[in-house]
Amino acid sequence: MPHRAIAGAGRRRPADLDAGGTCVSEDGSVVELSVEDWRARVLAALRADGQRLTAPRLAIIGWLAAQTTPFSAEALTAALAHHPASVGRATAYRAVDWLRERGWLARVQTERGDYTYARTLPGHHHHAVCTRCGATLLFEGCSAIESLTALLARQGFLVQGHILELFGLCARCQAALGGMR
Repeated sequence: MPHRAIAGAGRRRPADLDAGGTCVSEDGSVVELSVEDWRARVLAALRADGQRLTAPRLAIIGWLAAQTTPFSAEALTAALAHHPASVGRATAYRAVDWLRERGWLARVQTERGDYTYARTLPGHHHHAVCTRCGATLLFEGCSAIESLTALLARQGFLVQGHILELFGLCARCQAALGGMR
């Protein structure tokens, strides 16, 4: 199951994200995070940042774009170890860091506490990760966090940031398990 995005109530994504199947409609409907659109946008971001589109970098972006579930940097390195473009470990890790710093990859903590990465779009999102297949839903909205922030503020605690990751079963896995909820 691919990465998908869900809009939060009352939130609207920037208008330029409506091409290639990556826009979340105003009514909060779910849409696929297009592989080709993600790849094209990342390549444009690399060019805009003055990065060269080397063979190893293109191989990395191609592999990442094809991932439909969260992956580790080690999986990326192993997958491209014998690639004709000679993708080295340091190059792969630098690419993951660059993409994460600019919002093209989200670091997702697994239920076991390990970190994986998922393709995303720049901007503030949260994640719901299927513990069976690894499908990742990206969603916007911080109303629950805002309630907690207000509660903590009344206790004298100043929240300076947050990460929200939920774990459970996606609709496809629930159906495969006979509707288990």
